[in-house]
Amino acid sequence: MDALIHEDVIQKRVIEGDGMPESVWQAWSGLGQVPRLGLDDWVSPRGRIVVVAPHPDDEVLACGALIGMHVARGGDCLVVGVTDGEASHPGSSEWHVDRLGPARRIERMRGLSELGLHGTEVLRFALPDGGVEAHAEQLALGLRRLLRPTDLVIATWRLDGHPDHEATGRAAARACAAVGCKLAESPVWMWHWSSPEDARVPWHRLRGLSLTPLAVDAKRRAIQHHLTQLAPRDTGDGPVLGAGILGRVGRDTEYFFV
Repeated sequence: MDALIHEDVIQKRVIEGDGMPESVWQAWSGLGQVPRLGLDDWVSPRGRIVVVAPHPDDEVLACGALIGMHVARGGDCLVVGVTDGEASHPGSSEWHVDRLGPARRIERMRGLSELGLHGTEVLRFALPDGGVEAHAEQLALGLRRLLRPTDLVIATWRLDGHPDHEATGRAAARACAAVGCKLAESPVWMWHWSSPEDARVPWHRLRGLSLTPLAVDAKRRAIQHHLTQLAPRDTGDGPVLGAGILGRVGRDTEYFFV
């Protein structure tokens, strides 16, 4: 279905401003009609979740509560860091790329600790932030080597509106198809640029996971460790993670395209 969306429509997916208020999404009856699957329907208790995150913080925004719920029952989780997120502050005198990348890696580890992944190793691809598409084949091949047929792979949606998110989603899809494992794509920025009933979104493919209050609280705590993304930038721009996306962190459901 996604491939049938006309290119000139796709190009209108713009990430800017505050985006669609969370109150609008919560008031939309269509969101309540999205089918919910139980945790065991997504991944078995002994299964492994592989989260392919374009930037530090995407693993929290995409599926932080899913990670926490699975790890809490003894499940295994591997986080793949596609980039270090070093380009989130273009033109900043405070956060040069050489300083920002290492800072964001530390934020990631602190956030993952809140989700129950204490001292876990993140598999870093260290691709250039903003340039994943040019290295998409390398990413796809690398993922093929590490994936197992029994894995549940979580990646960002391949029409999410951010070029790194989309390239990551496409690479993950190719790798999963080759290995034969299950893929679920998280719409991280789609909620920002789209609106209820938006024809650009394949709503029929959306599925939800109902979250426990403990998992939601852990997700909220995890995102608070990403301080570089929460503070206003010294270039005069607001924070990368504004009120809209932070409001979505507190949802009682995580959504994925399947």
